[in-house]
Amino acid sequence: MARYLIHAVPKRMWYVNDYLIPSMLKQNIRREDITVYIDEDKKGNLAAFVDSVKDSACDYWHLQDDVLISSKFRETTEKYDKGIVCGFCSCYSNLMPIGQVPGKYLWYSFPCIRIPKDIMDEFLGWLDTEALTVPLYATWINANKYDDSLFMEFIKVKHADTEVLNLRPNIVEHVDYLIGGSLVNVQRTQRKACSIYWEEPKLIAQLEAEMKKKGEWLCTNAFTACRKL
Repeated sequence: MARYLIHAVPKRMWYVNDYLIPSMLKQNIRREDITVYIDEDKKGNLAAFVDSVKDSACDYWHLQDDVLISSKFRETTEKYDKGIVCGFCSCYSNLMPIGQVPGKYLWYSFPCIRIPKDIMDEFLGWLDTEALTVPLYATWINANKYDDSLFMEFIKVKHADTEVLNLRPNIVEHVDYLIGGSLVNVQRTQRKACSIYWEEPKLIAQLEAEMKKKGEWLCTNAFTACRKL
């Protein structure tokens, strides 16, 4: 049985509670299999991520609080509920291969990624030791950001040949543009934030229509401006 951990901040909980979790329950994912970590103490990007996983008792599919799940999300996450699995790919990883690949080809996939507990525990240990001896990594850690970049570097250093799975089509789309834009990288363009392997535009339209109807449309950029079609 797949387990899910949603990483959230307080200002996005309205979306998590009203849209994301209901969409998961609609696919018959059990509520008890969904854990929500809320950064209520404003620890920040990296510190909150570490806090959310430091006492993990199982493997998790990690989801950010600004994603829309595909119609086959449960089916896919249960089918591939083993090892490291990337469920999202933006243009930052568009040159990386698809399918079963060595870890050095891992996608930037923190909007949706499965990470086994043993790998996560090893990553946390690496952050506190070896990573601090590398000036670039230490800079990222001191900035309290770059959780995804640090994890990718960890995999390249420690698990370059470990098999990972890059899923196409993607099983989530990044919809931060609908709910206020990026909270971490305010300089990032919306074009860079979108999935390049998302194949269900109707779900985006349905979400947009529902949010407009409820008066919760917080669009920061036209969606059509960020698609790769």
